[in-house]
Parts: sequence; C-alpha cells; structure tokens
Amino acid sequence: MKLYYKLTLINAISRVTIVAAFLIFVPDLIYKAAIQHTDDLLAKRKVEFIHIMDKMGVNQFIREESDSTYADYTIFKEKYVSIEPAKKIINDTIVTGRRDIEGDTVEARILKHLFKYNNTSYLLEIGESLQYVDDLKAVLSKVALYILLGVIFLTVFVDLSVMQYLLRPLQKIEAKLKGIRTPEKFDYTLVKTNTTDFRYLDRTIRNMMRKIRNTFYIEKEFIANVSHELLTPVSILQTRLENMLEAGNLDEETETKIIESQKTLGRLKQIVRSLLLISQIENNQPPKEDRVDIPELLKEVKSEIEVRLVEKSITLELELHDDFIYAPANRSLLYTLFFNLINNAIKYNKQNGWIIVTAEKTKNEYLVHIRDTGKGIAPENLKSIFQRFKKFNNSETESYGLGLAMVKTIADFHDAEIMVESKPNEGSTFTIAFKL
Repeated sequence: MKLYYKLTLINAISRVTIVAAFLIFVPDLIYKAAIQHTDDLLAKRKVEFIHIMDKMGVNQFIREESDSTYADYTIFKEKYVSIEPAKKIINDTIVTGRRDIEGDTVEARILKHLFKYNNTSYLLEIGESLQYVDDLKAVLSKVALYILLGVIFLTVFVDLSVMQYLLRPLQKIEAKLKGIRTPEKFDYTLVKTNTTDFRYLDRTIRNMMRKIRNTFYIEKEFIANVSHELLTPVSILQTRLENMLEAGNLDEETETKIIESQKTLGRLKQIVRSLLLISQIENNQPPKEDRVDIPELLKEVKSEIEVRLVEKSITLELELHDDFIYAPANRSLLYTLFFNLINNAIKYNKQNGWIIVTAEKTKNEYLVHIRDTGKGIAPENLKSIFQRFKKFNNSETESYGLGLAMVKTIADFHDAEIMVESKPNEGSTFTIAFKL
C-alpha cells in the first residue's frame, strides 16, 4: 500500500476512534453539564423569586397560619414553586427527587431554601422537571455531534491537502523511477523540496543510478570491445581453413575435421555478432528513423522463412486485419525481432504443427500475437527466458540462448512490451505490445 493511502487510513482510524470516544464518554459529560445548567437556572430563579416576595410582600404568598402552604406550577408540570412550613432545619441544597403534582408523580431537580417569616421557618422549593434536563441533553448532544463531525470533516480535508502537498516530492521521485528501463533515460535533476528526508532519498537514488549507469557503460563497452576483438581472429582462422581445403592435398579425415572446425567457428562468429548487436542496441547506437508497416513486415518475414516451414511441414497463418505504421523505428531491428520469434516457433514446434500470427488494435496499443503448437515452456522457466545464454532445451544444438535476449532488447529499444504465455506440450504465445 502506498504511503499516501496508509497515512489517509491512519487518519481515518484516528477519526473513528475520536467519534467512538465521543459516543462513549461525551453523553455523560453532557448530562452533567445539563444538570449543572439546570442547577444554575434554579439558583437564579430562587434569587428572582425572593426578590419578587420582597417587592410584593410575603403576604401575597404566605398567610399567618403556621400550616399555610403555597404552590405554583406550569400547565405541563415542568416547573413548580412551593412554600411550606419547615419541619426541620436544613441547609440550602439541590437534589433530584420525586414530587406529586395533582396526582402525577414528577421526577425533578429541586432547589431547597430555608427562610424565616414572623419567627416561622418556611421551606422554599423550586423544581425543574428532569424532562427539561433530558431535552437539554439531547440538544447539547446534537450540537456537539454536529460540531465534532464538522471538525472531523474539516480536519480530514485539511490533512489530505497537507499530506498531498508534503508527499508531492515523493510522488515526483516515484514518477522519475517509473518506466525506466535503462539508466540513460533516468532524469538526474533533483526534485525541489524542503523536506530533508526526501532530499536525501532523491540524492541517494540519483547517485545509485549514476553508479548503475557507469557499470552498464563498462559492461557494454567490454562486450563491444571483446566482440570486435574476437571477430578478427575468427575470420582469420576461417580464411586459413578455407585455404587449406582449397589446396586439395588433405586426406578425407582431415578435411572432415576442418569442416567441423569451420562450423564451430561459424557458430562462434554468430554468437559474437549477436552480442555485438545487443551491445549496440543497449548503447542506443542504431538509428530510429523509419516508419515501419508492421503487417507488411510480418508478410516479408513469412516469405523469407517459407523454406523452413516446408521442411517441418508447419503451417503459418497471418490474420492481420488492422493497418499499423510504427514510427520512429528501426526497420531492420524489428524484422530481426519478428524473424527470431517466428523462427523459434518453427524450431520448437512439432511436425505438421501450426503458427498463427494475429494483430489487433486496442485503445492504447497495437498487439501482435504469435501462437504456436510447440513444446511449450515450463512455468518455472518463464521468468528467465529472456536472459542471455539461457537454454531450456539441451537437445537443440542450434540454440545459443541469445535469440530471445535479442528480442527483448529490440522491444525495449522501441518502447514496446513483450509478454509470453505457455503450457508444456501445448504451445506458447508471444505478444508484442506497441504503444499508440
């Protein structure tokens, strides 16, 4: 999973944890806050009521009789005030209790206040139904939840924007590495960033790519030099052997050995030339100045290889319905690519087998499929079939393990992708994907 998505997931989990904590702990806190608010409201009403009694006169509420009482409440019995003679001395307090109001039992928050009038102690009670507390709790819970959700959405949006901004240099570094097949195509320009870790990562990757590039250069130069150096003595030996055969003074056994030696030198020369061609392609030496008609090129390959098809009684069919011209390209190299693939399909095919070459256009690619009814490739060997000198059929003496390596190198040189599917004893399908 990418770092950006991991950070987003962590933030989402943290927000869910906050909401869960809110649902667990906040209701109790809100209830306590509602109770406290109600208590403050009762205390304020007590002060207002006493002020009203002082202004209007206590006689408006209390008669002279010692057992006189006073009660007032709202029509919904949510609030009430009562005055009655005090049976005992108590301190001012606020409690939760039940009161019987006209036959209904109401659970309320009750403020109790003791005062004296004409040497008689009276108990003032001011109550607020707990239904008010529950309603207030519900309102506060909704408001708190909306605020919390708003804050969460806002912080998530801000966090995503900030993460996108902070991780932008990492995305640029990742973009530099995508699709890089050779060190020469790597962008060595440093990414602009104030983050020390990203600067260090970018410099490290750049230095590593430079080392890889230098190593590649040394390897390619070595292969090119060795190839050139080997071709000269091989050609000299071939010429000497030909001169010895032309002299005509050798016995039959010696002539046979010289002919075998010439064949060996020919194979060695072919290997050297293949290595030299691969080295030249990897060094981007061949020009790409051609416009190649792929269907026409495949028809030329079929014509060229017709003799081999007849030798093994193999049928080659071309089903090329879409025209396609690929440019810029190197026509000679693409010819070698298709020739090697079809030649392999013949070489490893069975007698009276089939080879079907189809081409199709998709939205973004032009695909060439080469299917055969040959021996197939074992699943464990599919990953390494494009490696140099890798051979999986020891009985095939004509194979040097360079054909598919050359095919892969030519495909990479043309920014094409090559894929293979195969089943032992059923055949193989090689697909070359050219970008449109």
